[in-house]
Amino acid sequence: MYYPNLRVKAGELKALSHAPNDWHEKICPIWNVEFLASFEKAIPAIASTWPANNIMDLSRFQLKRVSAHIQQMIVQHGLRFAIDPFEISDLDSSVVPAFEANPIFRIEFNNDVSIFDESVFDELETALIPYAFNTNTLLLIDICEANDAMIARASGVTTAIEQLHDVGFSNIVFSSGAFPTTLQNIVGDEEIPRLDKQLYQDVAGALTFDLHYGDYGTLSPLWDSGETRRSGHIAIKYTLDDHWLVLRQKGKNTQAIMELAEFLILHPDFRGPAFSWADENWHNKTLTPPQAGPGNSTGHVAEFMNHHFAQVLFNG
Repeated sequence: MYYPNLRVKAGELKALSHAPNDWHEKICPIWNVEFLASFEKAIPAIASTWPANNIMDLSRFQLKRVSAHIQQMIVQHGLRFAIDPFEISDLDSSVVPAFEANPIFRIEFNNDVSIFDESVFDELETALIPYAFNTNTLLLIDICEANDAMIARASGVTTAIEQLHDVGFSNIVFSSGAFPTTLQNIVGDEEIPRLDKQLYQDVAGALTFDLHYGDYGTLSPLWDSGETRRSGHIAIKYTLDDHWLVLRQKGKNTQAIMELAEFLILHPDFRGPAFSWADENWHNKTLTPPQAGPGNSTGHVAEFMNHHFAQVLFNG
């Protein structure tokens, strides 16, 4: 199972709406929203677009701020949800049975948090231990940004995951992201290493048990909607085995879109129109002017993510 961390946005939902039927059993999105007020619309949108496997991430908010109504709404729509292991007591009593049937905890590792410190780890273990040796318990280990510093600490991450496994947690997802927050310095084409995949491979390769894979796709885990990103440029983010190919040029008119799509399909690493819905779209743009306008960010995000999902499922 592949666990992408996704925003509840029109682009991500559209990417999944164009997924082949067999992807429903292979992808379990971990959904996050930026604002508490967004849950009301997000929950039914997720349930209608991707009903089979879903996790709503509540750990990014203080759980006591997530109303009983929202917690109940998640359960009523058949969604599972993840919480911070130190906030179990803040679950509304009405959803405790649903949570205990499928306990999911998100644990964030990063360069600033001392999760590698023994005393901190002992506190985490104490909070989690009531849910150990339960095959339905799922731990979401989130590194957030995969960078060179974190790759240098891969052995420490491996040790922490081994400790969690040894005390009774066999179902673990390892997530990180490495796509940059901005492309402003890129014009033409550039390759950006998939450090998130490299970090996962370094950690998973040192373990004697299976580790599920998660990532942030073609979005930075540090992405902030409050930052203005109007640049007068258009880009294609194209995921390949070990890197992202980024094609970017000035101009946001229809001609610029067609030219950039042509650069992609002529590139030796283009997977071909049959690879995914997105790849077919890019191919078609070279033949017929696209109907959606050049500022159609929803369509672009949908294409980037749809192709990314296909790449992960077929080639890693």
